[in-house]
Amino acid sequence: MSTDTPTASAGIMGRLKSETAAQHAEAESKPLEAALVSGAIGLDQYKKYLAQRWLIHRELESTTDQALKKDSRLGSLGLPDLYQTKNLEADLAQLGVDLKSIQPMKGATKLIAEIKNAPTPAALMGIYYVFEGSKNGARYIAKALGGRARITALKYLDPHGEAQRGLWMKFRADMDAIAWTPAEQDSMVKSAQATFTSISSLNDEIHAG
Repeated sequence: MSTDTPTASAGIMGRLKSETAAQHAEAESKPLEAALVSGAIGLDQYKKYLAQRWLIHRELESTTDQALKKDSRLGSLGLPDLYQTKNLEADLAQLGVDLKSIQPMKGATKLIAEIKNAPTPAALMGIYYVFEGSKNGARYIAKALGGRARITALKYLDPHGEAQRGLWMKFRADMDAIAWTPAEQDSMVKSAQATFTSISSLNDEIHAG
């Protein structure tokens, strides 16, 4: 079969999960992730975490808006309803962070470049997959922070509440329903792997700072 022949995705979401497992595990092993999951993160560090995520999501969603115009297949995913920039801005405002004061760290700069330079909408969706999937575990982090750390700025970590599982299942089904070419699938996996690796580096940078 030609790598340029559209076909049923044959479970692109399954491929993404299995072929990014190593990079995902590495990202979850980082000290910053442990601090978040246990609710032990300090408020200043949490602000830094959200600030860098804001820079990344702002670029990701702006670039996704452009991809939606280029590739009509993405319209089925309902991506604008899943965006996070406004949730991050609400959390940062609650924490008293001036958006104009936020400067990108090296890891965020790298991730933003990867987003801007994604060669195709499919490759961009590999990046998007990583952040959308992170919402599942983020709900547990929100509970930890709301308990032990008594942090209430949690719109980013728990944007959908009890609707999260249903929205994730829909996203999975909609991604699998798109006829990605084999080449697009490969590019999506490669982008997702690189994104997990970049997030690991950024989280180390935030933890060290």
